[in-house]
Amino acid sequence: MEEFRSPIVDSLVVILINKKILKPTDFTWPNQEGGIYLHDSARRVFLKQFEERMSDEVTHWEGKEPVSYRRVIQRQVQQYKYCLQERAAYEPFLRST
Repeated sequence: MEEFRSPIVDSLVVILINKKILKPTDFTWPNQEGGIYLHDSARRVFLKQFEERMSDEVTHWEGKEPVSYRRVIQRQVQQYKYCLQERAAYEPFLRST
């Protein structure tokens, strides 16, 4: 899962903040435990943007055709399963430019 944090989630959050799609007022004040959360309306915005991000197409190392991030994750899970069963080396997903 860590191999997808930066290309999918971190970059999405940076885009949402830089484009002012999410603003400071979209977040709660820290609660007693220090947690900060998105308000419901902002959460809907984030989830919509996240779903769009998951549909973005990138090139996966297995093929030359672009595939969605969702499909890349499926391929990586299949590869991970194979690597565990066959004691083979796992090759992480690296986004190509």
